[in-house]
Amino acid sequence: MINKPSVEELEKKIPVRFVIVNAIAKRSRDIAAGAKIRINTIERNPLTVAAMEINSGEVRIVDELSAEDTQNKDSVAESENN
Repeated sequence: MINKPSVEELEKKIPVRFVIVNAIAKRSRDIAAGAKIRINTIERNPLTVAAMEINSGEVRIVDELSAEDTQNKDSVAESENN
């Protein structure tokens, strides 16, 4: 269970709880698998660390579809220039 930051605190940055939960779950899996922790903390619980990273802004949530569209546009621009 996550005590700090609270879900209410995270909702100020990310208004959809579903997105918050999925982001924390994905990041905590990465941390548990050995990913570098991006904040200074003595906390070792991957869920809490993930929530703290998101709250601090060290980890951002990116819409995968938007990121994919951006990559496709870059690829098209490169092929048009060649």
